[in-house]
Amino acid sequence: MRTLSARISRRRISFINPRLQGGMAVLFAILVALGGTIFAWRIDRELDHALREFSLRGHYPVKSAYEVVGDILAWRLVALFSGVFLAGAGLFLLLLRAILLGAARTVRTLRASAEGDLSTPTPTGGLAEFTRLGKQLDGARGETLVLLREIREEAASLASGNPPPEEFRLRWDGLKQKIRGIAP
Repeated sequence: MRTLSARISRRRISFINPRLQGGMAVLFAILVALGGTIFAWRIDRELDHALREFSLRGHYPVKSAYEVVGDILAWRLVALFSGVFLAGAGLFLLLLRAILLGAARTVRTLRASAEGDLSTPTPTGGLAEFTRLGKQLDGARGETLVLLREIREEAASLASGNPPPEEFRLRWDGLKQKIRGIAP
């Protein structure tokens, strides 16, 4: 028999990258706050005008205040939801474009590195995360270049000199270890 805790599965929020998601969440929060502010400013002005006009015309039997402001409120809510949705969709598409451009540049850089181009700097661009990744790639490629120089120097040293067999074997084994560190 299963216990209650075994049946209840707790969902956990998994962040892809907290820095990226946090920035996007702030942008969308600003968008919603801006939409709410514009809505409040417009609806306050229009409801004030409608209620003033209603009070100046005189009182006639109405069932509720909603009859006076219902149309204004409904249309402004439709405008609020559609405006925030369209602006959010536009912001999403702009962020998606920046992510795709940064990812495409990073993939080009990685493919060039796989083909032997270890030049720097990495032109990733896009969001700050891709710039940070480009710096990390540059660091890794710089370390690889240093190791390649050391391997070339050691190979040239082994080829030019005639060390004793024991020393040659030790140096050759060390050189093979360095090579395996770059290309396993």
